[in-house]
Amino acid sequence: MRNQDVKNFLTTHRARVDPQRYGFSTLNRRVKGLRREEVAQLAAVSVSWYTWLEQGRDISISLAALQRIGRVLQLSVTEQEYLEALIFGNAHPQLLSQALPAEVMAMVDALEPHPAFVRRANMDIVYWNQAARSLIVDWSLLPAEDRNTLKLMFLNDDYRQRIHGWEQAARHTLSAFRASYVASNQAQAFESVITDLLARSSDFRTMWNYQDVSKMGTGNKTIIDVEGRAQTYTYTSLLIEQTPGMHVIFYLPDGTGTR
Repeated sequence: MRNQDVKNFLTTHRARVDPQRYGFSTLNRRVKGLRREEVAQLAAVSVSWYTWLEQGRDISISLAALQRIGRVLQLSVTEQEYLEALIFGNAHPQLLSQALPAEVMAMVDALEPHPAFVRRANMDIVYWNQAARSLIVDWSLLPAEDRNTLKLMFLNDDYRQRIHGWEQAARHTLSAFRASYVASNQAQAFESVITDLLARSSDFRTMWNYQDVSKMGTGNKTIIDVEGRAQTYTYTSLLIEQTPGMHVIFYLPDGTGTR
């Protein structure tokens, strides 16, 4: 699957680059963006070598050459890290821990009245507090195999209607999932989510091909509550050091606390 990921990522991002940025004409082009030979020229590599790279073939490649290609394709820092992890593997892969320490559950409960939950790297939800249950989603009502943030975003129509700016939120969630996928050495846990969503959601099938990559970190999300009121939250993702691959996701209502 990784070879196909390399191919899809490079071809998608090559198509996004405006040829005029590098002084190339846009006339008589069969496809959008840069041609393969133009990327090769700008990155100082041979056309055949770049073609093999884009095809996902097993070839020798240096970090310097890959970084030159990244600059030509105007990749962000996160996108470049993603490409390097696809090619070279991750030097510090995230494991998917199974056990959740009691003290972590106690901390999540103590964050009341603010929503908080624990999520694995593949976005499976393993624990949540009462505020998350009442204000975000009641995970206990969902089938165990669907207790996953990405599946919630694409498969739960009720939740989808409650997310202001759903498409942007869905693309961001998916791009963070993709970044976590390449950073983990537990590919099966991610690929089972991907396979399920490819089969069940046409929107996911479309967005999966966008090849967006980002990190979750912090951000904002506006959710419509059960009474139809919009509440904007600032969310923060915190890595749990003693449980690799797990994060606490904490939602703070906008305007709460000091700045």
